[in-house]
Amino acid sequence: MSNLFRNQPNIYDFTSETGQTEWNLAHHLANEISSLLPGFDCDLDVTKRNIENRRPDIIFHARGNNDHNFLVVELKREGGRQELQDDARKIQEDWFGERLDYRFGALINLRRKDTAQIEVFENVSARRPACDHAPE
Repeated sequence: MSNLFRNQPNIYDFTSETGQTEWNLAHHLANEISSLLPGFDCDLDVTKRNIENRRPDIIFHARGNNDHNFLVVELKREGGRQELQDDARKIQEDWFGERLDYRFGALINLRRKDTAQIEVFENVSARRPACDHAPE
């Protein structure tokens, strides 16, 4: 998180004609996380057809299979309690579920200009070990 705010201290500075969206923030955040997870593919806002077309905000995985589904990120900007609870449920029920089996999940609530609330989840029933390495 600190890299995002350090590398782009003006991330919330827009003119009155431009509105900041979670999608835009997710794009910038995904770029920062990608640098920490070399070897994984990163996708934003993809549709998971086998789970009622639900869409995780950011995923780190190997495209083409579910063998290396590593990290799923749900992002909110100034999210309320109910929204955060809903996203935590999505991580644990949808993205950690048997079909997708992501190893880790992160719920990130971007707050004021340079603060964030972050909750990390580990899928303890994942079929792969915690030391799962990036796909080759």
